[in-house]
Amino acid sequence: MKKQSRRPRFLIVSPPQKWGGPIVLHLLCRMLADLGYDAKIFLTRIDVNYPATRQECLKQYLPFTNKIPRQKLDRQDGAVKGCVFTTWPYVDDDTIVVYPEVIFGNPLGAKHVVRWFLSFYQFKGDYVGAQPYDKDDMFICYRQIFNDYQLNPMGREVQLHHFNYDLYKRWNYGHREGNCYIVRKGCSRKDLPSTVPGIILDNLSDEEKVKIMNKCKYCYSFDTQTFYTTIAAICGCISIVIPEPGKKREDYLSEGEKGWGVAYGTTPDELEFARNTYKKLEERIKGFNVHNQNNVQKFLNYCREYFQGRMDAGITW
Repeated sequence: MKKQSRRPRFLIVSPPQKWGGPIVLHLLCRMLADLGYDAKIFLTRIDVNYPATRQECLKQYLPFTNKIPRQKLDRQDGAVKGCVFTTWPYVDDDTIVVYPEVIFGNPLGAKHVVRWFLSFYQFKGDYVGAQPYDKDDMFICYRQIFNDYQLNPMGREVQLHHFNYDLYKRWNYGHREGNCYIVRKGCSRKDLPSTVPGIILDNLSDEEKVKIMNKCKYCYSFDTQTFYTTIAAICGCISIVIPEPGKKREDYLSEGEKGWGVAYGTTPDELEFARNTYKKLEERIKGFNVHNQNNVQKFLNYCREYFQGRMDAGITW
């Protein structure tokens, strides 16, 4: 008897939506569900940080605790709404598990794994015992600057942009003063000052971030790879990425990227570039919806091409 055709399921492992990477993971989940796929989020611990070593990663992520009250999940905390959450991560032969780059190993024991480099991959070298990834995993990157070409030589890239048009906007066209700061992934920088003369936005809600960005004149970011620098520009800040010593704009952008609306450093040329390219940034943001639809379809195409021969013949896409 011919097996009934069925679609793959997707289980996306993500920390809560406290910064850009988890927001993108939640957006992928919701967009897959909108296309009719069984897609769910499995949340890692709430107190996740970026682990610096394998031991720290194991401490932070394994085992998954997921002691999150059902009522909290139902409130849909975070920027992306409409995701389905699971506190029991059921994984079978029809399931594709998506891990971000901060997850070491395959704690859910999935046969079909996608590893999405939403930042630089940190698990290199030889490990005794558990391995950070399997040779049959599929690797994709969010931007080419994050890619590891030994693991992803084809340069598979999927890039989604969450943009809340009702929230991320400028409403203060009058007086501004003061500075706000983004630290995030820049927390380990050697040139990070012990104190900054302004508000650190890292752990604030998006609503609070936008409110402060609409009051401050400058937003400085020690995190050189965060979308919040773009949001700061949209909210009316002079948005400045602080380069690491000896680096400049080109060191932080993939080929073809422009970094419109954002200055890299405080030189007059960079500040003028940020001002003069703001309109181009606005136009780029207007195209996010079409861009996202194309990239989710690209993600599905990658999965079909890679996993179709490894999954049951009854799977359809």
